[in-house]
Amino acid sequence: MTKRILGVFTDGDLRRALDRQMDVHATVMSAVMTEHAKTIGPRELAAEAVHLMEMHRITALPVSDANGRLVGALNVHDLLRAGVV
Repeated sequence: MTKRILGVFTDGDLRRALDRQMDVHATVMSAVMTEHAKTIGPRELAAEAVHLMEMHRITALPVSDANGRLVGALNVHDLLRAGVV
């Protein structure tokens, strides 16, 4: 079994599912998640995270290693608390 990020489920994905009147209690995640999510490596600079978030108009980034395995998550609030933004 490969342990790598397959996608993310964001508040935007939830809003789109609700707008399409999908039954979120009976819908599988693969039907509503964003595949091929933007990610950042654990050794990247915080400034790169800000750049990616601004460029792609997103507020969160999964942090993945070189093999695509999830090692953490970064949210815009984390960057604000750290004084990066």
